[in-house]
Amino acid sequence: MKKITTILMMTVAMFCLCSINTAKSQNTDSDTSTFVPHGSFSGYVFGDYYYKTHSDSMGRGAGNVQYRGVAPGSANGSGTNGSNPNGQQDAFQIRRAYLNFDYDISRQFSAHATLADEAGPNDGSSLSNANGNLGFPGTNLDAGGSNTVYVKYFYLKWENIFKGSNLLIGQQATPSFATAYSTEPLWGYRSIERTIMDIHNNDASSDMGVSLQGRLWHQDVEENPALIGYQIQVGNGNSAKPETDRFKKYRATLYTSFMQQKITVGVYGDYNPIQLYPYQISTTTMKVYADFKSDWFRIGAEMFMQTNKNGDIFRPSLTDTTKKNDTADGVQSGISVFLSGKICSKLNYFARYDMYNPDTKFSGSNLYKSSATGGNMNTTTFYTQTFITAGLDWAVNPRVHIMPNIWYNQYQVTSGLTDTKGNAYTGRNAKDNDFVARLTFYFIFNAAKKVANNGMNY
Repeated sequence: MKKITTILMMTVAMFCLCSINTAKSQNTDSDTSTFVPHGSFSGYVFGDYYYKTHSDSMGRGAGNVQYRGVAPGSANGSGTNGSNPNGQQDAFQIRRAYLNFDYDISRQFSAHATLADEAGPNDGSSLSNANGNLGFPGTNLDAGGSNTVYVKYFYLKWENIFKGSNLLIGQQATPSFATAYSTEPLWGYRSIERTIMDIHNNDASSDMGVSLQGRLWHQDVEENPALIGYQIQVGNGNSAKPETDRFKKYRATLYTSFMQQKITVGVYGDYNPIQLYPYQISTTTMKVYADFKSDWFRIGAEMFMQTNKNGDIFRPSLTDTTKKNDTADGVQSGISVFLSGKICSKLNYFARYDMYNPDTKFSGSNLYKSSATGGNMNTTTFYTQTFITAGLDWAVNPRVHIMPNIWYNQYQVTSGLTDTKGNAYTGRNAKDNDFVARLTFYFIFNAAKKVANNGMNY
């Protein structure tokens, strides 16, 4: 794998060297004398007033599942309603605040930086503040429980390093769902919820590395041309955190958009080696997606499967302690269907339905020591998840949106599953949900920036 990484890096370097003459010919003395480096600030914020009316009895939900583990009236996810005077069942919360800076260094080189404050899931974390209270909502907090800002993106772009393609170096968006013509912009309502792969931590939205992106072909028209695009990326695979091993994550996406970009279809794949000894551990992801947009509505879907090679460690018996641990490939899968449309001027509707299975290879006869999905097959139960959201989008202004909506996530234990003592899961332990009613706000600052963060692109 190290050889493959070296070959890819050398290939990128060769492209860079080959493009130097082209770059020099494009940047003549007259061009350089008239170009003035310049930059601009922009950003956006979204958050909610939320009211949690019902909580899952077992505090289930892993990854980036919002509102998990905090029961109404209980700050740490335990007890009954009202048992903890410091508990919350409703709150005002900013879930994301971005401050962006773009700087055009020359006609070919530009830089981008984003500082982010992202609240993360309300997981009932046991943090203590000066008063000794527990259970601050959200993650990405400092030692005192306050939200923190970190570097989400910071990269250099070399435009047209060769015809139709750009080279990016630094902390940048990953093609798994966050880049142009992928599922996050097609879904259009990141202000409401992450995409299904983002919710379940199948990949991060940013990574440190190098990538080539561009168009293999496009129609020679100015507005909404048909096109075939791509992105190839090699990164640390550790999101915005520093690298901790010598392995790299390889990502690639290929997509097409046609009929004046009313139809978009794409495929994505990645490979991430994690461990070589005493046995190999790696993840491989495949995703397909499609989206159709008319003047009055849009509908889309994505489906993914992630294979976690040797990701499950288990004893092939619930009761026989003499059996040795074994390993198996865990396979996560999910499908997401999303819809949005116009009701009238400045008023949209939106809805989404997800189904997620943390391991299609799960067996109720095994005793799992750990799993690639965070150990949720042994510390609580094995469960599938069904997510639903729906609401209205009032564009008070093209850069100001108010969106009443509902957020619902259901957890269901596999039929016939028993715990380590042989007891069947029944009642709310077998099937339960988190239900939240919200009033979401979203606004952009900087009039020069195009607004394209809702389903109908007001």
